[in-house]
Amino acid sequence: MKKAFDGLEGLGDSYAADFGDTDLADKFKDFTDNWKISREKLTGEVEELAAIAKEAAKAYESIDHQLAEAIRGAQRKPK
Repeated sequence: MKKAFDGLEGLGDSYAADFGDTDLADKFKDFTDNWKISREKLTGEVEELAAIAKEAAKAYESIDHQLAEAIRGAQRKPK
């Protein structure tokens, strides 16, 4: 998602000359400027969520490893 947003950089500038009408070009530029701000906010939130997901995965992996070790230890104990 972040890569897709990053690929939209400079969208307004690449189409501005195609509109012909300066008012329309200005409106499109305003839209792309606002979208850039929103995209930057969303990108930041996506990065934060990715970091949280990575930490959660590490925690789950650690818990899974600890549980596996506990099961192995319980199986080794003589009855």
